[in-house]
Amino acid sequence: MAYFINRHIFLYITFFSFVLLTSCSKSVTNVYDYYIQNNIVSHESGNIVTSKTKLLYRMQESVNKAQLELIAFKSDTMKCLVVGSHKVAKAFNLFDSTYYFDVNDLYSNVRGNDFIRQLGDLSIYFTNISLSNCNTFLKSVDKLKAEFNKAAPSENTHSHIDFSIQSDVFVSIEKKYYSQTLESAATTIWVGKRKHEIRFEDLIKAMQELKSFN
Repeated sequence: MAYFINRHIFLYITFFSFVLLTSCSKSVTNVYDYYIQNNIVSHESGNIVTSKTKLLYRMQESVNKAQLELIAFKSDTMKCLVVGSHKVAKAFNLFDSTYYFDVNDLYSNVRGNDFIRQLGDLSIYFTNISLSNCNTFLKSVDKLKAEFNKAAPSENTHSHIDFSIQSDVFVSIEKKYYSQTLESAATTIWVGKRKHEIRFEDLIKAMQELKSFN
């Protein structure tokens, strides 16, 4: 289930998150509780709900002012991996879909990175991956590695090995030359058409930790 923060909450979060994101390269945005408490946890009048969360992974990409986070969630009725994607980016509508481009992929550094960052807007997106889909990904790791090793890009070409975790999340591994190892390859996780770099092993580790989260 994907979620765009509704308008009145979004305006509040956007202001304070932008201040955090632009104040220093290592600042973080802590807003995943909005998504979890209002879109995953089921609140009914008179009922008591107990749930647990654990931050498994967080990457701040200082150049792009982007942030990717993976959070384990567990309640009495479900367990899932919450994925947060925060980007200072420019939104473009292409073929009836909205894509978010890193501002420094679109503009030169002529006027400096600080100026370029201000050309984008902070976009916050959350989704969650079921335990079942995480298990399917983990079971496919060996096959993904085999496909990567088998790929043989010719000169001036790149190979991409993609795995769709669910409709709004997929992993793409780029192989630039035949002898390249998976450890040195660029692994991208696309979340709601937002692009984040992640080490392949870090993604596996987070999903394994979700399985043992109690």
